[in-house]
Amino acid sequence: MKKRQAYLITAYKDFDAVYELASFLCREDYVYLHIDKKSKEIGEREIERLRELKHVKVISDYSVPWGGFTHVQAFLRLMKLAAANPDVSYLHFLTGEDFPVRSPKEIHDRFVDCDKIYLDYVEQKDFPPQVEKRYRYYNWFQNKNVKNPVLWQVQNLTVNCQKLVGIRRKKLGEFSDIYKGLLYISLPGDCAKDILSYVSEHPEYVKALYRTQIPEEFFFHTILLNDSFANGKYKDRIEKRELRYLNWERGDGGSPAYLLEEDLPLLKKGRYYFARKFHSHDALREQIVKDMWNL
Repeated sequence: MKKRQAYLITAYKDFDAVYELASFLCREDYVYLHIDKKSKEIGEREIERLRELKHVKVISDYSVPWGGFTHVQAFLRLMKLAAANPDVSYLHFLTGEDFPVRSPKEIHDRFVDCDKIYLDYVEQKDFPPQVEKRYRYYNWFQNKNVKNPVLWQVQNLTVNCQKLVGIRRKKLGEFSDIYKGLLYISLPGDCAKDILSYVSEHPEYVKALYRTQIPEEFFFHTILLNDSFANGKYKDRIEKRELRYLNWERGDGGSPAYLLEEDLPLLKKGRYYFARKFHSHDALREQIVKDMWNL
């Protein structure tokens, strides 16, 4: 049995970019893709083309709005598929707008036997008020696009009403210590299986996150960073490090910016293995392959 990694990818647009990403990554490892059910750019014809690639599995089970709980569900479904494959030893969470800044072979060799969990995170004590309210108060629009300005105002109104009647959640499921970070993490296969077991055995946690605003930022981090998860056996294996380069300075505040040629020196200087965000047919992607893949 040859051990392989699994790349779990959610995507909804720019088929050419998604296809190129999957075709590169599947040379060494498995690719598990979820295509947004409401995508207007990636339909059945495009999905069939992706399925023709070796080691690529594609599903399209959920409609995924920005900040919706279905994004968590999509990754859980992909994780379940990967965990059922006995060859899979390590998993990376990506988007369709990501691109590897090291060759797939180098990434395979670096992580296929890795037992570390890589994620960046913020502790509860450091949450600004706008983040704290995301889990303190119930979200009644869990599968709506919360970037919609009208919906955002309505959500704020419901929060103010909850404050008036004294609602203020102190826990998410059993966890009173809450952690936040980007959904896109890297972790070993045994940890992924334990997360799936935990989720199956603790429906109260899933229910709590279902009513949380932007739940993807809390779901996996809160599980992994609490001592009670798996009797704390993963705490010493967590590396507080981001493997993915993003440029937030040019972003809109809620999303990172699309990368430019000026980001290349930072990519070369940092200890990154992936980067986001790219368009298809991006000259920067070609430059990364030429300068950084060591082919």
